[in-house]
Amino acid sequence: MFARCPQCKTVHALKAAQLSHARGLVQCGQCGRTFSALSFLFDEWPAGQAYQPAKDTSAGAPVLGATRPTSKPEQVTENDAADNTANRSGVLAWGLATSLLVLLTLANTAWTFRDSLAQSPVIGGWLRESGWLQTDTDTLLQDQGQFQLVSRDMHAHPTRSGILVLSITFVNLAPRNQAYPVLEVTLLDAVNQAVARRRLQAVDYLRPGADIDAGLAPDVYLPVLLEFSDPGMQAVGFEIRFL
Repeated sequence: MFARCPQCKTVHALKAAQLSHARGLVQCGQCGRTFSALSFLFDEWPAGQAYQPAKDTSAGAPVLGATRPTSKPEQVTENDAADNTANRSGVLAWGLATSLLVLLTLANTAWTFRDSLAQSPVIGGWLRESGWLQTDTDTLLQDQGQFQLVSRDMHAHPTRSGILVLSITFVNLAPRNQAYPVLEVTLLDAVNQAVARRRLQAVDYLRPGADIDAGLAPDVYLPVLLEFSDPGMQAVGFEIRFL
């Protein structure tokens, strides 16, 4: 079988046993280039550009199993270094891109579920201790989804005619103080159509002198009594929304 040097195109005759023992590694005896003969192997004399080894010098015989060239080291070293540098650069760029994508995914997930993470006693505590989670305790939380209506009632005023009394109780389920919500009260008729609607600020439904700026503390149940002008038989129910 024959192996053609990829650099100087010199063709060397090789024996299969020798090539197997050398694991396919050959150093060209003509130019000194080390290459894998398995990639440039022919059963017959190869067509195209091919040369015989030099016959008047002992340098023409190939060296099997060579690990590095013995001639023209500068050119071979530069070629190999360029290939290795390109490969390392590609691997490094791919690794950086993958790491950046993972970090962005984790950051997006943490931001999306930041409230749940902050409320977790284990994860939230670790994030606060490590400095990743900063909680501004001076700012009231505003999460209407954390208010829950626990009781409600509607009846005519016992002593004042033409007045409708709405009685509700709601609780703050958030882990810290929340700003008092705006209450949207809608009176409904028998087919759940709106008869009247009012929006009440905290000052409209809290008792005089209440500290509105302190907000509603966690797990505190707040009873509220609201009075409306009775629209008559049309109003048979009501609904409450926290805004």
